[in-house]
Amino acid sequence: MLSPEIDTPAILIERGVMQANLRQMQEFAGRHGVKLRPHVKTHKVPELARMQVALGARGIAVAKLSEAEVMAEAGLGDIQIANQIVGPKKIERLFALAQRARVTCAVDSAGGAEAIASYFAERGQSLPVFIEVDCGLRRAGLSDPAAVLQLARLVTRLEGLRLAGLLTHAGHAYGAKGGDEVERIGAHEGRFLVDLAGALRAQGIEVAEVSVGSTPTARFSGRVEGVTEIRPGNYIFNDLNQVALGIVGLERCALSVLASVISVPAPGRAVIDAGSKSLALDQGAHGSEALKGFGHILDKEGQLTRLSEEHGVVEFIGENFQVGERIRIIPNHACPVMNLLDRAYLVDGPQVAKVLEITARGKSQ
Repeated sequence: MLSPEIDTPAILIERGVMQANLRQMQEFAGRHGVKLRPHVKTHKVPELARMQVALGARGIAVAKLSEAEVMAEAGLGDIQIANQIVGPKKIERLFALAQRARVTCAVDSAGGAEAIASYFAERGQSLPVFIEVDCGLRRAGLSDPAAVLQLARLVTRLEGLRLAGLLTHAGHAYGAKGGDEVERIGAHEGRFLVDLAGALRAQGIEVAEVSVGSTPTARFSGRVEGVTEIRPGNYIFNDLNQVALGIVGLERCALSVLASVISVPAPGRAVIDAGSKSLALDQGAHGSEALKGFGHILDKEGQLTRLSEEHGVVEFIGENFQVGERIRIIPNHACPVMNLLDRAYLVDGPQVAKVLEITARGKSQ
């Protein structure tokens, strides 16, 4: 029986695979002279963030202020919030956080920049900020170079802010049809930001950092001369998204969900105790159509075709599933899975090496 001491559903992380993933991305950053700032929203575990820093990462990136607070409390001292911080309560917390760690955040509007600047200036301090640029995802960030220049000029004039650089996220690469398109998106991500930085410098505006990020595109945008920093997150585990895009093979997926078969009610159908509250309903970040079902079952022939909250339905032909059997499932998207359970088990094959508390789980504010 797989890991009989662990109750199901549970997150398992193969330590050797994870360590190899970490080393390979750090080695890539070193070869190309860029700083690696891993995005820890993927794992939400301070211990893993410290491991990444010990291997050479220059700091960490987070998605939310509350994640940053957890990481700072755990001793992480260089934190980029790759998101906008808006509203009086959050700005007050941002200021408090900046007294404990080196913190930056993103801005993409005059109003957002002015609100942060006012709060910090009134208290005699300034915060380094990144202007977020939209390189094709069409989410947050500015895509018009004239608008980027206008905001950069404002930031440099505002007491209470300092311009740290430009950042972008090519998340639309997750909707790519294959490796060639991922490479094209990644190369554009890097060139677009480098060209914008050059345009700002030509206007006398200092741009120290050119920060790009996404696991699929990091190895392409990170090669563009002038990029200074990459912010991949998912690379620590990988998942079926990365496999579908051709970035890695299944053997590079470190994270799986351990589940138990709780019912075999009819021929060709089994039910497991892991549903959407353990595996998530994500069938591809930012619109990927390459994934079918809700995860890949290891060492068994069957497809996870349906999820309800606490149940997963496996359909199969010519396979034998037994009540009480335990199976491992590589999820479509590892990041939301780490936000669903309280702990993960670091394993070496059948042996549990360590229990990891997911202390930034649920930190969405």
